[in-house]
Amino acid sequence: MTAITKNVLIIKSSPVAENSVSNDMADFLAAQFGNKSEHYNIIVRDLAATPPPLYNSEIFQAIYGAADDEKKYVLKHSNEYIAELKAADIIVFASPMHNFSVSALLKAYIDQICRVGVTFQYHSYGPEGLLKGKQALIISSAGGDFQQDSEKHKDFQTPYLKHVLNFIGIEDVSVVPVQGMGFGPDIANQAKLTAKQKLTQLVELAL
Repeated sequence: MTAITKNVLIIKSSPVAENSVSNDMADFLAAQFGNKSEHYNIIVRDLAATPPPLYNSEIFQAIYGAADDEKKYVLKHSNEYIAELKAADIIVFASPMHNFSVSALLKAYIDQICRVGVTFQYHSYGPEGLLKGKQALIISSAGGDFQQDSEKHKDFQTPYLKHVLNFIGIEDVSVVPVQGMGFGPDIANQAKLTAKQKLTQLVELAL
């Protein structure tokens, strides 16, 4: 019997490329999927290599105005990102913390994928996400350690990403923190090792 293929979309959002902890963890995760007997098709969207356009009045008009050819072209990137999300079974956000939230690259990407009538819609009782039946993983790296009770209120990265995913219909969300990177090599290396162990476990369970 042929194993079922699942699509894994990995979204890298660090601007520092090979020096990125979140990118390193994303690459490790992809390798773990490659070791499984089931077939996983890995798609990587590196936002540093191809930065998403900033949401502006032109994009706003294209979304909410008449869909002529020129406006469709403005939405080219948005349509491409959303098509990738729709095709994915598992979605991974590799997200470094920048100033207590997500990177500018990831925020620009999120602005392109949250589209009324496409990835969510409103009803009289509130919003409904349209990308249902998917799994998601957030790999959140940070210089500080925001897992501590005294520091959690400063973390606007992970709660924001979880909310965005829920908003567009993805409720099965796992989180693997890789934090304390600024606390010296011993703590950083231990955090990376712990994160890799958690990622390996998640892949074994297929999240």
